[in-house]
Amino acid sequence: MNRISRTAGCVALLLMSALALLEAICPAVASSLKTITCPYLQAEDLRFDVPANLGDLPTIDFDYPAKVTIFSFRDGHLLLVAMDESEPSRLRIVISAQLNKARGSYDGQFVVDMGGNELQLDSGPVSCRVGRRQQQK
Repeated sequence: MNRISRTAGCVALLLMSALALLEAICPAVASSLKTITCPYLQAEDLRFDVPANLGDLPTIDFDYPAKVTIFSFRDGHLLLVAMDESEPSRLRIVISAQLNKARGSYDGQFVVDMGGNELQLDSGPVSCRVGRRQQQK
């Protein structure tokens, strides 16, 4: 039994080391393993996967059909801008945040339009967390 637990510990250490090495050697692949969660209103969270390739745009699940038009997640900065899909000149959400090394979060501001036919802007502070993407089964 003791030998099995040591083997499991070694395998876990090996996998964590391989992942750390992957992140160091190939940041684009490592970033594809990340999910960003940004709570922007009391009951709302915006959650999206970081694209695998630099320059690609994530897809978001928003109350209204929205398409990300600007996305940057590098050098301690996070920027996401999404426009309404059917009315591309209508802004739906903006998140601008910087890495807070002490907290491990990206802290900044959001602006969101939650209105249907009419403009209904809300804004305030946002604190986004970065986590590992859950593998789909």
